[in-house]
Amino acid sequence: MEKGVTIVVCTYNGAHLLPDTIRHIAQQRVRSTIPWEVIVVDNASTDNTSEVVQREWGKYNSDTAFSLLYQPTQGLTYARELALARARYEYVLFCDDDNWLNQDYVSIVFDLMIQHPRIGVLGGHGELVYEKLPPDWASAFTMFGNGPQETSSGKVKRNIVYGAGCVLRKSAFLKILDAGYKPLLTGRVGQNLSSGEDYELCYAIALANYDIWYDARLRFKHYMPKERIEWKYYERFFTEGIQCVEVLIPYSIILNYGVKSSSQFYLKLFRLFLSNIKQLYLLLLNKFKHPINSTEAKINTLMLKKVSARLWTFRKHRVMKNNFVKILSLNQNKMRDYAEKEANLIPYEYLN
Repeated sequence: MEKGVTIVVCTYNGAHLLPDTIRHIAQQRVRSTIPWEVIVVDNASTDNTSEVVQREWGKYNSDTAFSLLYQPTQGLTYARELALARARYEYVLFCDDDNWLNQDYVSIVFDLMIQHPRIGVLGGHGELVYEKLPPDWASAFTMFGNGPQETSSGKVKRNIVYGAGCVLRKSAFLKILDAGYKPLLTGRVGQNLSSGEDYELCYAIALANYDIWYDARLRFKHYMPKERIEWKYYERFFTEGIQCVEVLIPYSIILNYGVKSSSQFYLKLFRLFLSNIKQLYLLLLNKFKHPINSTEAKINTLMLKKVSARLWTFRKHRVMKNNFVKILSLNQNKMRDYAEKEANLIPYEYLN
């Protein structure tokens, strides 16, 4: 597969966000020796997203290859699968429609992925930019693809990075598909706030013995419109977004705790349940320590909603067990063989 960078922007009704996102992509400073392209996927938008994309890209008279695709099936996973099928280059950069990439992003991505052939997924450092000043309680949460993802650049301990601004090695993705991987999460559909598909992909790539990596030099701004810092949005995020844990917990138990048997799975699941019960108890105690409507009280209330929603998902322990079995059924030996071979196939010209 040709070494180069494909920037992918998947969007649903993103007409109001895309002008700034496209401008930052068009203004990338990329060495002439680095092949790159841009793909935008309109994921069944009902606004004028496609027209805005074409108009905005046309402003910059760029000679970079550009494609606008349409995915009629809603869901971020489906939009990304279409983009991956069309991507010409090995390193696929997922830029959300509200991400503003620093001008050196593509160049740093290319160099890192060449230098470290075991990187399967590479994450960057997002900085939130608000349309209006957020309330203090909102600033306390880092849940929107922002902030450092590890104490220093390199392999991350938890085997996950957030999807905003992340880079996927396409050959690694194709190889886990060949080994039987099928995503269990579809990502956000329309205005629904379900999530977790980025973490699932990271976990699957990690199962194949690729590294999940973070580099602090990969900087981008993550724009936050005013409606995303409202109380009701946070409530929805913690209730709708938590649904993904029935998939992510089994992955985490396998990868981060080395569990391979059903009995060990239930034991670890029970311990996680008890840990959440303890957290809920502490939050309930804190509820009476802070004045009503104070910043601390609001943060505590949202944390209560988050932990309560997570505890509610444990009732689906049978679904989690079935997902655990599905994940274990992947041909992990085959995936690891692929990773080992790729790590030993670095073209000589890229090392000099």
